[in-house]
Amino acid sequence: MNHKENELVLPGEILCTYEEYIPSDWTYVEDGHVKASIYGRVKRDDINKTISIDSQDAPEHIKVEDIVIGHITDVKAHKALVTIKKVLNSKRELVAGYKGYVHISKATDGYVSSMHDLFKIGDIVEAKVITILGHEYIELTTAEDELGIIKAMCVNCRKFMRLSANHKLLCECGMIDSRKLSSKYGAY
Repeated sequence: MNHKENELVLPGEILCTYEEYIPSDWTYVEDGHVKASIYGRVKRDDINKTISIDSQDAPEHIKVEDIVIGHITDVKAHKALVTIKKVLNSKRELVAGYKGYVHISKATDGYVSSMHDLFKIGDIVEAKVITILGHEYIELTTAEDELGIIKAMCVNCRKFMRLSANHKLLCECGMIDSRKLSSKYGAY
């Protein structure tokens, strides 16, 4: 153990080895060591064998039921990958690189044969957090009406598209497309 309970640490400082404690809030593992990812005070939980950093300036953590905003980074047949950038109504963007996904069963209430019909790379999405199993494994849903794509990117020219009266997406290049749109599409 390199630091005592309640001792101030800087980002990147080694707290302990991975064998001593499990990393928790505002810590990460690198080269077998648990390190601080933010300035703050060391907190140990000797019962659960976890170590964390407590900081007054810490950004919010993502929690189950949070509404988040991110962008689609990849689309597979049964899931869309999302880089989460912000918790809705929070004052600041997230510092950590949270990665999430929307499974086809959580994308919409109706039947969908492929996620390629609902999402495209570059789209900005608003989704609800339903499960958290680490920074790289956050399950999201867009099944509610107010959730889904809030800004769609044209697959042809990569410009953002506008919504027509008949709920089709139109681009200035002439492309017409559709997505799993939020009822708030274009409000941002």
